[in-house]
Amino acid sequence: MKFFQFTTHQGWSRTQLRADFIAALVVTAIAIPESLGFAAIVGLPVQTGLYCALLAPVVFALMTSSKHLVVGADSATAALVASGASAAAVFGSAQYPGAVATLTLLTGIILVVMALLRFGFLADLISKPVFIGLLAGVGVQLMVGRLPEMLGLDLSGTTLEKLGGLASNIGDVSILTLWFSLSIFAIILIANKRKLPGSLIAIVAAMLVTFVLHLEEQGIAVIQAIPSGLPLPFIPDISVATVMKLLPAAIAIAIVILAQSSTVTRNTAARFDEPIDDNRDLGALGLANIASSVTHGFAINGSPPRTIAAELSGGRTQMVNIFMAGIIAVILLFFAHTLAYLPVAALATVIFSVGLHLFDAGRLRHIWKARREEFFIAVVALLGVALFGVQYGVAIAVVVSILDRLRRQHHPVDDILLRDQKLDDWAKDRLNPHHKNRSSPPGVLVYRFGGSVFFENADYFAQRLRAAIAEAKNPVSYVIVDAGAINDLDYTAAETLKHICMKCHADGMRFALAHVPPELEDLLARHSLVDIIGKHNIFPSLEEAVFDAPTSRRSSIDMVQRLRPPEHQYIVIGGSVMEMLKLRKTGNLDLVVSRSLYKHYRSKKWKEYIQDDGKRILSHNGNIIMQTYVGKSLKDLLPRAQYIEGVPFMHINDLIACKKTIGRKKDLEDVRRLEKYLREHPHARAEPKRV
Repeated sequence: MKFFQFTTHQGWSRTQLRADFIAALVVTAIAIPESLGFAAIVGLPVQTGLYCALLAPVVFALMTSSKHLVVGADSATAALVASGASAAAVFGSAQYPGAVATLTLLTGIILVVMALLRFGFLADLISKPVFIGLLAGVGVQLMVGRLPEMLGLDLSGTTLEKLGGLASNIGDVSILTLWFSLSIFAIILIANKRKLPGSLIAIVAAMLVTFVLHLEEQGIAVIQAIPSGLPLPFIPDISVATVMKLLPAAIAIAIVILAQSSTVTRNTAARFDEPIDDNRDLGALGLANIASSVTHGFAINGSPPRTIAAELSGGRTQMVNIFMAGIIAVILLFFAHTLAYLPVAALATVIFSVGLHLFDAGRLRHIWKARREEFFIAVVALLGVALFGVQYGVAIAVVVSILDRLRRQHHPVDDILLRDQKLDDWAKDRLNPHHKNRSSPPGVLVYRFGGSVFFENADYFAQRLRAAIAEAKNPVSYVIVDAGAINDLDYTAAETLKHICMKCHADGMRFALAHVPPELEDLLARHSLVDIIGKHNIFPSLEEAVFDAPTSRRSSIDMVQRLRPPEHQYIVIGGSVMEMLKLRKTGNLDLVVSRSLYKHYRSKKWKEYIQDDGKRILSHNGNIIMQTYVGKSLKDLLPRAQYIEGVPFMHINDLIACKKTIGRKKDLEDVRRLEKYLREHPHARAEPKRV
């Protein structure tokens, strides 16, 4: 099987290793306080959270197909482990750590078996609304579960029991602990707002204050001392009785790991145009969990915040996981004693902030506006987790997701109607093949999808369309999706279509929909897709869409002059610069603008689109504007601009640096074109002058 292959070292270099090490430092800063908190959720000594980041990430790094996924202790799986292990041992008893280890071992074995049976496709059966609701429910459970410790109360029980206990014991709240928790929470919020590692800063600040002011003597509880050194390997109990008690929980944990990790892996792979193997990654996660179980850890999962943090810090390979494991090993060997000053309330506040992050009210609100049925499904998953526990909540979410799947079709028949100026027989009946320049213009690709697009087949739809474009013998400049058979579009599909459209724009291709009935256009509007695709790119018939293929297009300068943005408040970037240099064509105009101009166009009803990394852009009629490009603002780019006919273009050196940072295959190809251009035109390296 593929997942038993070691990850290749392709793409590793001294420069990239340095970037990966820096990214690992950032990830470790996030992982330490979170891991301590997750261990507290499980009910184990806090150092076991760090044990999860020793051998397990190294095993995963060597086996996975993903270059970006960072693994470790996770809030969702931690809550599952806590409730699942209680089936075999009393929470907090001497037998409880052994039950956790056995549960983790079973989870790893189940994941490996699922990989061998090629069950990676199961990730498609859990829709995004279900997963959003599930994580929101975990968030509610974490927040309510840690409120007593933030208030200096000793309460136990279910979420509802703790809420009742809070109400009846409100008079026993420790004012000192309350103010301490609020201060820690404020530090986390302020630091995160400034893009600093808030959890780490809060934990360090709490430990310093506790050490200097001796807060433990004033009633602020601290965690137990953490022993120095690395854990010794051991074999968990695998007796039949124990296994049978823990098997249902292990299956639930494996499903959560599959759903969360595959979602993160697919998102990052799509951003970098990299292939992945769901089954190999499933096997790698299984082996990593087995490694965690024999080193006194608990179930590990793909971590969305750490993966994003590594990516934003320049990490591009699995060396991030390996470096992180090494750094944490050094801390356990030489600096573990410093963690003994960590207040329980500070740790609880970090967990509370994690729960707040998991409760994504914005996305729930978006689902409500786009599709009420899917919002209901998300709420069912949320309430199932929050009220009945993660184990039952996952089961409810899976059942709801499967029921939703039953009323939808799976992979419909699809076809390429026009590519490389060759018409399909189906298209010949609708276009006049005797007028080749009109019915089959060069650079046009028409793809027909034979059914509605929804969460189960959205990834399939995207893969098929990408393959159709990639297999074209000649460059594609205009992509048309024949939507005649698409009668429905859910939230997951809409997000996929947005990504496809923006990807086409980024690659210099025009994107359009044909055969769009009024009902589908209404759905597109509800999902905010009309403004992103452009109303002029939505056609009632295939003939109109194909005949609209331009024989020539307006230049970037013409498009800027039509837009008429104020002077000194914008700069042309990206593919438009490539087009100006005659290195390749693009189908849209990309601009970085000032904050005031961005607000102006937003007030003009330009559609705002939030990308996977949280970046906000505005789109309207082929014009795409943003406030930053790869972290560079207008203030950074404008002083080095090259002016052509009064229009400022991004300097070539700045464009090369940005595209190297992005690192996708297409961008690296652009870098090669730009560097070749500079070799042929050495004067272009000079400081720009207005021409």
